[in-house]
Amino acid sequence: MVISHRMSNSRAISVIPLTIVMLALLLWIANREADKLAQETLTPDFSAINDVKTKKRTFFAYLLPLVQQSNKDIRQERAAFLKVSKRLEHKRSLTAKQTETIRLLAKKYRVTADEPLAANAMTLLDRRIDTIPAALALAQAANESAWGTARFAVKGNNYFGLWCWSSNCGLVPNERTEGKTHEVSKFNTPVDGVKYYMQTLNSHPAYKKLRDLRLAARANNTPITGTLLAGGLLSYSERGAAYIEELRAMIRVNNLGQFDQVN
Repeated sequence: MVISHRMSNSRAISVIPLTIVMLALLLWIANREADKLAQETLTPDFSAINDVKTKKRTFFAYLLPLVQQSNKDIRQERAAFLKVSKRLEHKRSLTAKQTETIRLLAKKYRVTADEPLAANAMTLLDRRIDTIPAALALAQAANESAWGTARFAVKGNNYFGLWCWSSNCGLVPNERTEGKTHEVSKFNTPVDGVKYYMQTLNSHPAYKKLRDLRLAARANNTPITGTLLAGGLLSYSERGAAYIEELRAMIRVNNLGQFDQVN
């Protein structure tokens, strides 16, 4: 009986680790499903909202926190940049971490200078690491995503019609012209799409005018508004000037300017 008792214990001990592993695996699967479900339920089904006022109110309430979070991240990047810039201005040495911070920011904001700490590179970073007015982001998101109902918004978390050009980088447009290879970018989460949208406006050569308008407003100590910076989006849409006027009308009609002052 003693031998049998010991063998029973031995078998029990060998089973315990397997039981723990299986339990951990089941919990991991359950958590993943819960996270997926939470993400799906957090995004409203805008196509199911028939009342126009309710749809607009729901859309802006959903997107605004994502825009604010993205701008908050940019402000943190700008604070880190200005700290380094001030040290350089006073001819003080930088830590390895500060040097690496500038290198990473230069890469993110497409500043391709050989020396990221050179004066011309720092000037470009100063112009590019800056926030995007919430009114502009909300108006463009509503316009490009058809108030959150477009396929690219629903399936790709892309509320801004952002394109990509490598194969399988996103979703193929249903109405893509024959011979074209572009796709519409796909993001893991809606906030990833918002962040990339802001990074695009802050770094792409096509939106230099937007950054110039923002820089001039800062220099003159005048408000940086969505209505103002919309003037730098001539290349965003094939509609050109008509697109700019449409965005400005959306900002005005929906009173989105109120969000430009909310951080």
